[in-house]
Amino acid sequence: MEQKKRAKQRCERRQQIIECALDMIISRGFDSTKIRDIADKLQISTGLFFNYFESKEKLYEELIRIGLSGPEHVLSMNTADLPPLVFFEKMTDSIFEALRENSFTGKMFLLMTQSLRSDATPDSVKKLIAGMDAVLPLLPIIERGQELNQIKKGSPIALAVAYWSAVQGVAESCALQPNLPLPESSWIVDILRLWEQPAL
Repeated sequence: MEQKKRAKQRCERRQQIIECALDMIISRGFDSTKIRDIADKLQISTGLFFNYFESKEKLYEELIRIGLSGPEHVLSMNTADLPPLVFFEKMTDSIFEALRENSFTGKMFLLMTQSLRSDATPDSVKKLIAGMDAVLPLLPIIERGQELNQIKKGSPIALAVAYWSAVQGVAESCALQPNLPLPESSWIVDILRLWEQPAL
């Protein structure tokens, strides 16, 4: 029983370090975030910090792994049995629900964008995010939707970029201004939807 309690406490402390580092990195940048700052904020020693992460860079890598796991999980949904627009509705619902439940999700969107753009991003982190592509996996689904006349005609890449940019923008706005209402998922999916033209 005592061992389970210690394991739970360790898990909670690790999550506290991760969340504190996330807040500091997105507000200050990686270079300006110091281990001492994280330790002071959490009222722990730097020695205790090193019991969880061997360096600030390793902590950043863990944050990026978490950031990558979100889209991977959402995009791994079984699309074969879903109509394309239903897939996009479910994916958008899933992301927006995560945004509503936990501010961590929106902050991760901010971090991933920052990591891609910042010159301060360590090489080890750049390697982790080098293969990140939220657009490419959407292309065959969009193409199938176009064949079924569910998704509007046009470049599948451009449509995927338009859709994902909208999701990204909503997530980042949610992180920066948590009190803003989220749009309906269907409003985002409507970017892709082929609307029937009214009869003349």
